[in-house]
Amino acid sequence: MLRSRHIALAALCVGAMGAAAMATPGNAYDPNDASQPMPARATYQANDVVVNEQLRALVPVDATFRTVEGLPVTLGAVLAGPIPTILTFNYSSCPQLCSLQLNGLVNSLRELDMKVGQQFRVVTVNLDPDETLAHASAMRERYLESIPAAQRDVARAGWTFLLARFPGDASQIRRVADAVGFTYKYLPERAEYAHPAALIFLSTRGTVTRYVYGIEFGKDLMHESIAKAGIAEPSTAAGFMNRCYHFDPSANDHSRSGVLALQIGGAVFILFLTTAGFFYLRRISVRREAYIP
Repeated sequence: MLRSRHIALAALCVGAMGAAAMATPGNAYDPNDASQPMPARATYQANDVVVNEQLRALVPVDATFRTVEGLPVTLGAVLAGPIPTILTFNYSSCPQLCSLQLNGLVNSLRELDMKVGQQFRVVTVNLDPDETLAHASAMRERYLESIPAAQRDVARAGWTFLLARFPGDASQIRRVADAVGFTYKYLPERAEYAHPAALIFLSTRGTVTRYVYGIEFGKDLMHESIAKAGIAEPSTAAGFMNRCYHFDPSANDHSRSGVLALQIGGAVFILFLTTAGFFYLRRISVRREAYIP
């Protein structure tokens, strides 16, 4: 438990081991294979990916999306009803952090007396505007399988995965993310997104009541956050900010300076040894010449 938290705090997506494995020769990435993650590429550093908390902000209820069934829907239609919402931002090919966060969420759902689809709902907005219905559906089913079978049908109805209304159009995703202060960045060299991990609690009217960060969510914290969202009572953020980003050694000037310093130091040391050796041998030669009878 503690180890996985440290992994998340340290950088989190540099691990992309699963994606790297899928990119090996002879096992090319197939974008139509919902079970296959995207290949890893060069690393990148994105320290400006944060959450700018917007308590009491109203999400854009007119934002339009597609469900995993391919049906057009507004965010307001999804949020309609007398129960609060847990909003997340994720995508299926995320190499590490999304899985850590959603696994932590599912684990907490199994422990709660409250049930998703009954006392609250979950809405996951897909960050990738090119996400396919097949990938999103496989992602949803993967996490629903961790919920007890007796509760799965209700949970399926209560956990909605939303995709871009039109493939490639990220405008509605951005509208919702901007409204709640969730920043993220697309990394073209990796074909991935740098993003934080946050559960954003919404009241029945769609206003932000709390931010809970991290990849593990305690039963009491979740119960309190859902209950307060139900009565539209804002609460102080909880947890630690985790971000999915990629460390790029080439972006750090200190590393380059260090390598250059070692190279210069090594060259100077060799020059010193060569010069000292030359004068030492020269001195011995002069002494021998002086003692020739």
